Amino acid sequence: MDKTPSGNDKLKDIREQKEQPLLDAFQGSKMWFHEKYLLFETTVKIETDEWGARIILSSIAHPTFTISGRWDMIYFGPDYIGCSMVGWSLYSECPYPEWFEE
Repeated sequence: MDKTPSGNDKLKDIREQKEQPLLDAFQGSKMWFHEKYLLFETTVKIETDEWGARIILSSIAHPTFTISGRWDMIYFGPDYIGCSMVGWSLYSECPYPEWFEE
């Protein structure tokens, strides 16, 4: 009998480690969305399931839209969230304040 965990079991384990800390740290917070040349402040609403997280971004600077990432691709720290191989990031502080200097 094969005792190696399946892909679904691995995602389940990763979800158990990441889901609650992610929600506790960032649900409803104001963050800066960054992807390539796009940078704006937004409010974060996180929805999760067995696959990963969907983050709904609401901002006056940009129409509401959703970004997502699978549990094994999402990474975060005390003041940021990102997704490997996708290119989007969210930060508590503006990562490029010089873009807004006059």
